[in-house]
Amino acid sequence: MTINQTMNISRESMNNYQHALAVVSHNIANQNVDGYIKLRADFATNPTYSYGNNVYSNIRGLNGACISQITSYANNAAANSAREANSGAQYYYTLDSIMGQLGEISNELGDDGLQATLADFFSAAQNLSANPTDPSARRIYIESAQSVAMKFNSVAKSLDNLQEQLVGNWQQPATIENSDIYMSVQDFNQKLERLTEINKQIVVQGVDNSAGLINERENLLNDMSAYVDLNVEYNKNGSVDVKMGDIKLVAGAEQQLKLNVVTGDATTPAIIQVEKMDGTLVHSNANSEVSGGQLGAILDIVNQSDDGLITISGMRAKIDEMASTFATEVNNIQTFVDGTTQAMALSVDPATGQQILVPSTEPIFNITNPITADSISVNQNIINDPNLIATARVDTSVDGWENNVGNTDNIVATAQLRDKKTMSTFGGENNVTFEGFLTYYSGEVGLQQSDIKGKFDTANTLNDSAQTNLQSITGVNLDEELADMIKFQRGYEASARVFNTANEIYQLLVTLGE
Repeated sequence: MTINQTMNISRESMNNYQHALAVVSHNIANQNVDGYIKLRADFATNPTYSYGNNVYSNIRGLNGACISQITSYANNAAANSAREANSGAQYYYTLDSIMGQLGEISNELGDDGLQATLADFFSAAQNLSANPTDPSARRIYIESAQSVAMKFNSVAKSLDNLQEQLVGNWQQPATIENSDIYMSVQDFNQKLERLTEINKQIVVQGVDNSAGLINERENLLNDMSAYVDLNVEYNKNGSVDVKMGDIKLVAGAEQQLKLNVVTGDATTPAIIQVEKMDGTLVHSNANSEVSGGQLGAILDIVNQSDDGLITISGMRAKIDEMASTFATEVNNIQTFVDGTTQAMALSVDPATGQQILVPSTEPIFNITNPITADSISVNQNIINDPNLIATARVDTSVDGWENNVGNTDNIVATAQLRDKKTMSTFGGENNVTFEGFLTYYSGEVGLQQSDIKGKFDTANTLNDSAQTNLQSITGVNLDEELADMIKFQRGYEASARVFNTANEIYQLLVTLGE
């Protein structure tokens, strides 16, 4: 080996160690950057040359070392596990957040809300039964009915507002563009596009020259897993395929599909669709392929479910059912007719000026098709004329029935409605009263809220563990970096010493030659 060869090898060695130290410095500088994947400088032997078959020729052919590549510490298996855990944690985080709002709405059904207004209504009916001709008692009865209707309206409005915030109003499709799910889908699609672009760059540049791109892609995939559970497959050329359920969205350097979200109907207010890049519809309803993450949680809590989950649509349907049943039961009593026995309102005999009974034909609550929690309202004719309230129920075949203004059988029947089993807690035979149903349903919401909170805590713990494991593999460890720094510094110093020694020998030889 010549002196020049020794100097060249040692000079390149110093350059190698300088670059390796730069990698270490880069790692240390990024130690607090979330999602940063550490890098390492990989050394390799430079190609040797053959000058003969003896030892001296082999020595002469030695050519030192080089940095062959900068390798990312990305770990595919650990990253997949971390993404799955992140998707689960985000799913329950979103559910927990929405259930918190549903819990607040549920409070409107309890002791200080709808249940209290119902109790006041039945108390007003009881009071009116003791004073059937008292104008004040009649007015209080009407006001209590209005309070019940307004409380139903308020609960319905709260549920509608929450649903519109999440997925828009299915009856006004344009509102979906201002919803949480629409914004999430748009952001997810943008990330899909960026992921595809990164895949293309990695394929062109090669895996060995794409450490920074790989780092960006892994962070991007982690962000995407917050929206939906992803299946990521790593290809030999360094690119990845990304699937949602069984639907392949990205195949290496090509984005094949994208997501869209549209409004549906009352039971399925939001529908995830899958489209080609030109907008051609591929899956008109891909909700079954969406699991985990924010999108999965929103779909599960908004659309009606068969798995026992209390959803916004399901809760709204129950409140609508209760409002319809309540209004119908009260109206049926108000306009009761059974043969010659009828519900009676008050009127005034124009000849005598005395109060008399007349058949009741005006319902307490307006009849709409259907009666829902947001449409229930008190008949304006009843509000204008409280005498239209049917307090009496008499047999019109009996002489003088019209003078029996003190009869209270009809309003008593309204008061007794409080104890009638009008609602079902299991979808079968009616087994609870109105107030009992509210107590039961509010309790079910509370239990579900507690259950989801517990599952979120568990999922969050699992996510922390998965992220810690991934970080232990891919993250910066200062002890390791400092050890590498010392190693590379010592290598640089040794190479510099060899270079200086060879240079001194070279200078000595030059001097001797003179």
